[in-house]
Amino acid sequence: MTRLIVLQKSGSAKQVNVLGTPFVIGRAETCELVLDNQLVSRSHAVLDFSAEGTTIRDLQSHNGTFVNGQRIESVMLKNGDEIRIGNYQIRFLSRSGPIPDAEALRLVTVPGRLADIDLLRLGSK
Repeated sequence: MTRLIVLQKSGSAKQVNVLGTPFVIGRAETCELVLDNQLVSRSHAVLDFSAEGTTIRDLQSHNGTFVNGQRIESVMLKNGDEIRIGNYQIRFLSRSGPIPDAEALRLVTVPGRLADIDLLRLGSK
């Protein structure tokens, strides 16, 4: 199952399942993922599934969508990619299995450090 781990303002991490597409991310209450911040457009970005994988596309937002530090218009996501929308850090995970809250927080706060999720589920590091 595809998931997003969102670093929240409180410093905690929230796991969001992406159950279908289009999956719109933005400030509007009608979005599948609502990010409450003035730097986020009402409809900021969208995730789409295809046979090749999951794509994120910026919806002509004012402040842009960034993947791994690069501003993008549209890009195919890979497991572990870091998405930045407004002040939010989001980690894209395409593997299945729940992640403990402490590990989810580590995944979004340590740049470039994505541990093997399968090993984490087994309790190894």
